[in-house]
Amino acid sequence: MAQKSDTMPKPERKAVILNYFAENDVILPSGLTHTQLVEFRNVTFSEKTTKRMLYELVEEGKMERVDRGGWDLYRITDTGRKSLDHTDTTSRP
Repeated sequence: MAQKSDTMPKPERKAVILNYFAENDVILPSGLTHTQLVEFRNVTFSEKTTKRMLYELVEEGKMERVDRGGWDLYRITDTGRKSLDHTDTTSRP
């Protein structure tokens, strides 16, 4: 169920990214992150949007950038995981 990026609000885009990292416990570069989201989450927003969302999530402390031999990789932080737990708790009936 793909959604156009203009119909998926920014908070949902960030949640898709955080959920992917939390569920798969991965460390990925931005380009591969986007590829994985397209392949396994059917997102239609651009790689540029993915990169921008990752930068914003880093600024919010929900993701962290890890330098591995000159490569910038990203992984979810404990704060990011807690924000997902909070979202899941508040969205339940």
